[in-house]
Amino acid sequence: VRTGLRFSCSLVLTTPAALRSSMAVTMKTLLVACGIALSAGLKTEQDPCAGCNEGLAQAYQMCARDFGNPCAETNDEGLVSSGAGEKKDVSCCLKKEKHDRCMECKSMDCKFKTCKVNKMYYSERTIVEEAKASTKEAYKQHDAAAMKAAGWGDF
Repeated sequence: VRTGLRFSCSLVLTTPAALRSSMAVTMKTLLVACGIALSAGLKTEQDPCAGCNEGLAQAYQMCARDFGNPCAETNDEGLVSSGAGEKKDVSCCLKKEKHDRCMECKSMDCKFKTCKVNKMYYSERTIVEEAKASTKEAYKQHDAAAMKAAGWGDF
């Protein structure tokens, strides 16, 4: 068993004057470049409609099942109050807020490709079922049953 080991490290900077001045010039150049980049508006904006997928919808539904409105604030006794308090669940509140934003994004008009939106968000299953009901086979079955019921015989 090793005990009492001590490690120490000391760094003494003894650089020549020419090297120190070139480092200072490099630092100043980097600062100027960063300033130019920021002033040129090279900032990136976050897309509020990103991440609107089935995983978010499922997470939102689990939060809604467990907490109802997870953003509702509760008092010290755990009762929902109108005043300030603690949120029921902060992470679920964030999921609910994201879900609400995604529902707004879904209803946006993007016919001129001005935005990227998942139009199928929160209705994937409904759209699939509607598509299944609109196939040629579905129409053929419905038409045959309707015609037979109307007395047109077998088709």
